[in-house]
Amino acid sequence: MIPSAAHTSRLSAWAASAGREDGLALPLAMVVVLILSALMLGLAQTTLSEINTALPTDRDVRANYLAQAALEDQLYRLKANKDAGAIPPTNYPVTAGQETWYRTTLTCLLNCATNFETRRWQIVATGEIHAPGSATVLQDRAVRAVVEIHYGGSGGSLYQFPNPGGVLILRWEEVYP
Repeated sequence: MIPSAAHTSRLSAWAASAGREDGLALPLAMVVVLILSALMLGLAQTTLSEINTALPTDRDVRANYLAQAALEDQLYRLKANKDAGAIPPTNYPVTAGQETWYRTTLTCLLNCATNFETRRWQIVATGEIHAPGSATVLQDRAVRAVVEIHYGGSGGSLYQFPNPGGVLILRWEEVYP
């Protein structure tokens, strides 16, 4: 049987197109873009997940550092003046959104009403991380210390020396609710 002319032309067109790659570039580029997009989406999701996991830990560490800074500030004030009061809520360091705050409570434990050279104090210092521009507390930490400060002089001349003779930290601990 002799193939017809129409059949022969279809066979030759098919044979000619089998070796050609016309129209392959666009679908291949789309597949590559799709694969790269999926990889980038996975990377973005992983990064966001790790940031969300680390955020509470970061806030906790910052609140702890703020509490320790408040304790140091209170000690500095008591060393300069044994009649210094507690530190009210203070935005430190000053930020535009006022996210970081610290404060202290101060209790005199020994030689409070008398004018002796030594006083013992209990200081509870609290550091807080607030939501930016809000009073909502996201994280807070507190530390408590019992300190004894030996001031120079005696009687009416307690402030004759610019610095106290000694500061003794008797107890330091983190406060948990």
